[in-house]
Formats: sequence, C-alpha cells, structure tokens
Amino acid sequence: MDFDNQHYKMERLQHVGGLALSETAFNLAIGLVLLWGFLLNGFMAMFLSYPILHMSYILILVLYFAGSIIGTMTVYRSDNAIVSFVGFTLLSVSMGLLLTYFMSYFTLSSISTAFFLSGVVTVCMIALSCVFPAFFRGIGRTLGTSLLIAIVADLVALFVFRAALSVIDLAVVLIFCGYVGYDWSKAQMYPKTLDNAVDCAADIYVDVVNLFIRILSIIGRRKD
Repeated sequence: MDFDNQHYKMERLQHVGGLALSETAFNLAIGLVLLWGFLLNGFMAMFLSYPILHMSYILILVLYFAGSIIGTMTVYRSDNAIVSFVGFTLLSVSMGLLLTYFMSYFTLSSISTAFFLSGVVTVCMIALSCVFPAFFRGIGRTLGTSLLIAIVADLVALFVFRAALSVIDLAVVLIFCGYVGYDWSKAQMYPKTLDNAVDCAADIYVDVVNLFIRILSIIGRRKD
C-alpha cells in the first residue's frame, strides 16, 4: 500500500525546526529507522505467526488499514521526532500483520530470496538516485499515474478474470523501484532534522515492503 503524502512533503521543505543533523547523520537516521521497521516485521513473522495466522482475515485487514492510516497520519502530521517514530512503529506493526499472513503461503527459501532481491534492488535504486537526482525528482507524477493504472488493472484481473496477472506484479515492481529512488532523492532536499529522517524512512519503508510483496508474488514457491 502506498500513500500520497505530497502535501506533507512540501510542508517538510518549509520545516526547519528541530536539531539540525549533518547529511551523513540524517541518512544514517533514515537507515536505522528502516532497520527498526524491518526488524519488527521479522520478529512478528518468526515469533508471532501462530496468533496472527489464527486471527480472522477480516480482522487482520481492519487492523492493517486502521493502523496504517493512523500511523501514517501520525508520522506526517507531527513535527516531533518521538511522536513520528511512534507513528512509524504503528505503521510497521500494521504492515507486519499483513506481511506475516501473506508470507505464510510461501516457502522459507522463496521468502529469503525475495528479501535478498528487495535489498539489492533498494540499494541499487538509492545509488542511482544519488547519481541522477534530477531524473528521479522529476518522475513523481509519472509514478503516481502508473501506480493508479496498475491498481485498477490488478482489481479488474482479480474480480473479472479471477486471477492475478504476473505482468501486473512486474509492472508494480518497476514502479516501486522508481519510488525508492524518487523518495530517496526527495529526502535529500528536506531540512536535515531527526523528524524529517523518520518521515522519509516511512516513505521508503512503504516502497520496500510493496517491492518485497510483489517480488515474492512473482518468484515465490507456495507451500504444498
């Protein structure tokens, strides 16, 4: 799930409050917040899978949407790094519920491979965005339109043809590859504060989770 937070992102460009960080410290903070989110997801998948998988799927969806929306709003509406971090944690736990349920259908080797590929792609896209920042900053609208078309096509495939199409998964992978580079390049434009680092980490976290889900959908082997 991706959230359009352009309004809040533009506000962050004007926000210069809070403790100023160096560029290195700012990017390190983004990385550490991302690591926290992924560690939470890993912990949930390894140690909380039993209670999660015995929950109603409807309840999981309700908790996922409610937690994601509240967490996202908390992250982007707060100028306090601690409050934003709490919101990010809620967002990560909410997405962890859905991730744990989704991953339960796939083999461990498939999950490991998808995780590795997602990491490699993320690092490559961040590197590319550092080399070609202007290009990535200019593709935001194209990515948004493409994602909307992909979501509509996905829904049509599921409800009309009763099937998930791999070509749509591949298209979404490419879109979120672009989003990783886009959000990283945009992050470098914001004032280097701890709160903005948490906000930017939330952007990239959602990109990477969506990237992982789609890669796993394409390459994953389902359990017998």
